[in-house]
Amino acid sequence: MKNEHLKTVLKTIGVFLCLYLFLVGIKGLSSGIKNLGGEFAENILTTTSNPFIALFIGILSTTIFQSSSTTTSLIVGMVSGGALNLTGAIPMIMGANIGTTVTNIIVSIGHINRGNEFKRAFAAATVHDFFNVLVVLVMFPIEIAFGLLEKTATGFGTLLFGSVSGNEVFK
Repeated sequence: MKNEHLKTVLKTIGVFLCLYLFLVGIKGLSSGIKNLGGEFAENILTTTSNPFIALFIGILSTTIFQSSSTTTSLIVGMVSGGALNLTGAIPMIMGANIGTTVTNIIVSIGHINRGNEFKRAFAAATVHDFFNVLVVLVMFPIEIAFGLLEKTATGFGTLLFGSVSGNEVFK
């Protein structure tokens, strides 16, 4: 009984330690991006001012990294460091959600020589694709037209933490 309790306590401490290290990593990423300089930030802001380009940057970077979590963490660090604004980050995160589906398709294609197994694997992979693409097809135009996600995220940030980077809540 005592041994199980000790394992539970150690696992809980391990989870919080990993979470702490993750947050320290995000802080380090943010500091590193700040040190890249104004020209780097200006180039990113100029490039991501077009939401379609930002969407494709998210798709491409996630396809390269094979991890939407890595891409999203980089985007959060860039927003935190001031190299990227929230308006440019939202389409990039949407693109990351589409880009993450490429891995599933690649894995399903690995089963191409096994008839029914390939059909099931490909069907499961495309469910993920369709869901992410449909969400982007619905939310992307709404975000471009009304800024719903940006306003919601800024509102939550202000509600939970006070002023968010000096930005107005609702422009």
